[in-house]
Amino acid sequence: MITPRFTVRQDHANVFITIFAAHIRAQALEFDVDEYQFKFFASPYYLRLTFPGKVAEEESSTASLDASTGQILVTLAKQTPGESFENLDLLSSLLATKRQRDHRLSNTTADDRKARPLIEDIAEGSAAAPFTSEEQLAILQDEDFDWEISQTPAAGDDDTSLLLANASYGFNSQYMGILANAHDCGNDINAVPDPERMTADQRQANRVATEDAKFDESYYIDNYINDEDILPLIRHKTRFFKILRGLQKAKAGATIADLPATRLASSTHEERLADDIESPLSSEPIEAWTEFTDKEKAAMLDLPRKTHLVSDRQPIYLGLVDILFAYSLDHRINLGDATVESPWTIGAVSATLSNLEQFSALRPTIVACFRRALAYPLYRNWDLCEKVLEDVYVLFKLGLRAILKVLLDIKLMFDHHDVYYVYSKLYLDDYCVWLQTSATDRAIKSLARKLHHFELEKDELGWHLEDFEDLALQTSESEGEEVEGGEALADFGDSPSVSDGQQELGQASGSLSEIVIPGSSSAVTKDGSEANGASKKKPLIEILD
Repeated sequence: MITPRFTVRQDHANVFITIFAAHIRAQALEFDVDEYQFKFFASPYYLRLTFPGKVAEEESSTASLDASTGQILVTLAKQTPGESFENLDLLSSLLATKRQRDHRLSNTTADDRKARPLIEDIAEGSAAAPFTSEEQLAILQDEDFDWEISQTPAAGDDDTSLLLANASYGFNSQYMGILANAHDCGNDINAVPDPERMTADQRQANRVATEDAKFDESYYIDNYINDEDILPLIRHKTRFFKILRGLQKAKAGATIADLPATRLASSTHEERLADDIESPLSSEPIEAWTEFTDKEKAAMLDLPRKTHLVSDRQPIYLGLVDILFAYSLDHRINLGDATVESPWTIGAVSATLSNLEQFSALRPTIVACFRRALAYPLYRNWDLCEKVLEDVYVLFKLGLRAILKVLLDIKLMFDHHDVYYVYSKLYLDDYCVWLQTSATDRAIKSLARKLHHFELEKDELGWHLEDFEDLALQTSESEGEEVEGGEALADFGDSPSVSDGQQELGQASGSLSEIVIPGSSSAVTKDGSEANGASKKKPLIEILD
């Protein structure tokens, strides 16, 4: 059977369903209304919608077919006029079965706080339920969740995960065997040497070691000194910021769907840099970004029909932070215009995608985001990373629909790539379904508050970034002094020669791999003498032969 395209809207007393089914006859149409469910059948099409409230087939209910366009308009009456049906634009949620919807509601109601998944694996000699920890119950109850790490004793060598022939990975660790040939098919995103056998702890250790080897202090210092191309990117205002600013100016209690359909002035790529103005879709109305497009609706209809039995939702939410950080970095670097390199950039910066990472706390998640953002993309700048983190906060502040639109955008990028489409199956498809069926607004808002007040120190990355920045500033000052001295001597008609040590120091920013931070207490010049004497604070640089 084919699931047809459809849209749903409502007013005070009715629900309006528009179904697009080409080449059918009016005599073949069949409808069934049963409280929460509406069913439509006309071979080869079948559609079943489950609403959050009760509907009824009354005298006011109608159905009409436009044979020229294949458009069917169905009007159903609400059993309780004035009741507002939420999330009618989340199509995957409407396509869920009544049992799936009831199961989701049972996980968030006060009477069923101890509800267990439909399938439960209980260890031998233990009768403990999966949802027993206070932190997990807090998520299920939509309370203000503590996103800090929960400490548990390390597993011994007899850990059952070590006995598995294949490791699991992907969304909710439910896949295996998909990346068996990743290294043979040109998958440049995958950074796990043996994804089918490495455990989560082994993948994490490999990620950290790979990032340490990939980090280039010369590249970082160059971007720190020569930031002319980076500063405009930092000042740039994204479409997400503009939407959030519009919401903040709206009346109290407004949502993303309440934005007025005002038009933004169109601008070129260069004008957005010069004027720091971002237009969501050039001259299109701003509501085009706050509502799902036909392309996005089609993508949601193509999503798999499944229910996720997730016992620990914290890694799922944290993986979402990681993926959105990678997307926001690419979005800001390219001023909102995705390129052919965007899938690789997003995949490489995201530890979830590239290393199949499973995070357990917010701080390690952000640390991994910053480390990879300073090791892989074109621009590697700390201030840029902090701005991208603000972009992630803005997305979480905007809520589920804005996040879902971003994930659908990422999914479309990966779906059209010959190799990277595999990550849609591993993560993006499931995230798009899970956001519509299981994610909660209160958990999203809780993460938004944590991100808004989050602070990260440079030394937490383990790369001595402040020392490299001090080195860069000293090198830049030395270059400036040499230039001033050369100009003064030129006024007297001299052409002085520059010593070898001065030449190396003047070229330090171009060959920074030759500059090291010494372990001794004093810095030494090329001739072996101490730079400033023992009584003064020693500089951080050393020039080697």
